[in-house]
Amino acid sequence: MAERERLDSLLIFVQAAKHRSFSEAARQLGMSPSAVSRAVQRLEERLGTRLLHRTTRRLSLSEDGDRFLQSAEQILSDLEEAELSLQRSQSTPSGTLRISLVPSMGRMHIVPALPAFAAQYPELKLDISLSDRRVDLIDDNLDAVVRVGLHPDSSLIMQSLGIACTVVCASPAYLEQHGTPQTPEDLRQHHCINHVIPQTGRVRTWQFQKDGEPCELEVAGTFTIDHAETATAAAIAGAGIIQFYNFVVGEAIAKGQLVPLLQDYTPLGVPIAVVYAQKRYLSAKVKAFVAFMQELAEQLKHKGIIQA
Repeated sequence: MAERERLDSLLIFVQAAKHRSFSEAARQLGMSPSAVSRAVQRLEERLGTRLLHRTTRRLSLSEDGDRFLQSAEQILSDLEEAELSLQRSQSTPSGTLRISLVPSMGRMHIVPALPAFAAQYPELKLDISLSDRRVDLIDDNLDAVVRVGLHPDSSLIMQSLGIACTVVCASPAYLEQHGTPQTPEDLRQHHCINHVIPQTGRVRTWQFQKDGEPCELEVAGTFTIDHAETATAAAIAGAGIIQFYNFVVGEAIAKGQLVPLLQDYTPLGVPIAVVYAQKRYLSAKVKAFVAFMQELAEQLKHKGIIQA
């Protein structure tokens, strides 16, 4: 018996048992009495037992029918509750929102704003991962990710949040002691703090734009660090020159702890986006998170942390 027919037979039986009448059950369901009677008979044949005793005046439950009625009512009640719960989740953010954030931006700018977001939706729980690695939303059971750079999967939705630009900077104390570089080539004569890409273990090459053309430069120095905020702290302490996204070093620049350099050679920025699966019916929790990220991005643009 097809699943739909099995469910229909439960509903028909419950109505017939509740009203003790095929005619009344038929009226409630918009069916003919004979169709209701046949449906109950097919159910009894499938179960191998009589559920309803028939007389010319009324129906009565058999012992098996009484037990089966309780189970059937519970099944239908559970189904109704499941449908209502799903409908609520489509209109009100609820359940667990699983997100993955780019580490530095997540720690410094997104996570501090999340308590206010969570306070708006008391039925919502947040499961947060900080990672730069390439993830699969389905395999990793994620609702959304925030990433810097283009995401390779064209089947996903990328909601642009802004542009991340890199900044070359150093502390006032370092520049006072070692001088200020005027061109990217001058960096070869300076102490530069290299950043190791955690996913590959490779040292990141420094990116510039010269005469409208992109160019790369390998630099040298005493420090090689695989953590952006740690490298920033080293630069603030005078260890050397760094190149990082503005959302990493912007606050230190605003405080005067770091001084931006080589601004005429700033490379083109890369997009920051919130990425989520392409679905016909997007859950309310994902919609709410995307809206939150768009609002937060506008605040970060106003502060100069990211660019439009």
